[in-house]
Amino acid sequence: MNTAKKKLIFFDIDGTIVTETGDLSDRYIPESFSVTLEKLQANGHLCFINTGRSYAEVEEKLRKLPFDGLVCGCGSYIMLHDKILFHKTLPTALRKELLHDLNAFHLEWLLEGSRFIYYSSRKYTTHIGDFMKDHLALIPDAVRILPPETDIDLDFDKLCICLGKNNQFKEFHEKYKNTLTFIDRGNNFFEITPLHVSKASGIQFLEDYFHMDRKDTISVGDSTNDLPMLTYTAYSICMGNGAKELFDIVDYVTDSVKEDGILHAMQHLKLI
Repeated sequence: MNTAKKKLIFFDIDGTIVTETGDLSDRYIPESFSVTLEKLQANGHLCFINTGRSYAEVEEKLRKLPFDGLVCGCGSYIMLHDKILFHKTLPTALRKELLHDLNAFHLEWLLEGSRFIYYSSRKYTTHIGDFMKDHLALIPDAVRILPPETDIDLDFDKLCICLGKNNQFKEFHEKYKNTLTFIDRGNNFFEITPLHVSKASGIQFLEDYFHMDRKDTISVGDSTNDLPMLTYTAYSICMGNGAKELFDIVDYVTDSVKEDGILHAMQHLKLI
């Protein structure tokens, strides 16, 4: 690849920038990452977070990193520095219908918006309960816990569900499969987004915004929900700690987060 030209570089968060194993208190951003980011930008490259997390879920330590911007909510919310360039949320009527049906179809849920994230006060039996525990520790001001059967209008861009006991996921999926995009993350966990937005559509938007060619795009990820961006960009990198099924798909497999994989990948590409 032509490393002399300016590149658009996109980084996933969990398992890519931040270590993902162990307790919440054990997760960290390697010291090498901030140095790598600064060197990339000093060499003229544009660097963006590209995450499934909504903007409300991006904690302060990540917002303080000197990125050029963020693509959040699987492409539904795009920022350049402090300017919102794009925001696609779910229509009011659809949000109300979803909230009713999530409970009616016995699904455990997390609703993700740009300002707040919402949980039910019902007791969780799936990984959604683990997410709530993490969010209450990391971003307590963004968390709202709702009473059961609430029907108020909530502002959210996407959602996550887990399939617990007595779930009616097949019926729920059949009802919404032509209205929403379902991303199967494995272990009965699904991310659900508006149609026609993805980590790839976020990249395409910024290509057009900066008048850059796809041949000058690079993505770095670790999980199957990174596939849209890893298969879209001209060059793709998977972390060594990433999902093994990605290894034969990407252009390069680097070291793990803990082993300074991003630093080594950027050195491999001669971008720093």
